[in-house]
Amino acid sequence: MNSLMWSLFVSLTYHAVSGHEHHFNINKKVNDCNITGAWRNQLGSTLRIKADGAEVTGVYQTAVESTRGSAGQERSARIFGVVGDGPQPIVSFAVMWEKGSCSAWVGQCFILPEGVPVLKTFWLLRSKADNLAVDWGSTRLGEDLFFVT
Repeated sequence: MNSLMWSLFVSLTYHAVSGHEHHFNINKKVNDCNITGAWRNQLGSTLRIKADGAEVTGVYQTAVESTRGSAGQERSARIFGVVGDGPQPIVSFAVMWEKGSCSAWVGQCFILPEGVPVLKTFWLLRSKADNLAVDWGSTRLGEDLFFVT
């Protein structure tokens, strides 16, 4: 996808998500991406994250599950990760779900032309396999766009 198409996609997604029943802080115009704070993705999952130097901690609350109950009763998990330097830093974080699967996100914080931060990530979800023969279906991947709430 070329950069013009990508910018249009992110802008349309931002406007579609910010017009959804969830309220995003669209008046917060910034010059640098500070990942510390509360974020919500396009599916309604929330990310409460704190960066302390290069270390990232927080809580992820999922709005979706691969199978009912797989994320545990509370559907939340502690986050551990790292973040880079600069005005649009690279970030990586992971969670271990109560029922034994784990998820990891890698991405970057960007500033949209409107001055709004967006966290663009790719994720992996690893579920437990009973044995190597059934391992092939145990890893899923996708992408998320998180916006400041």
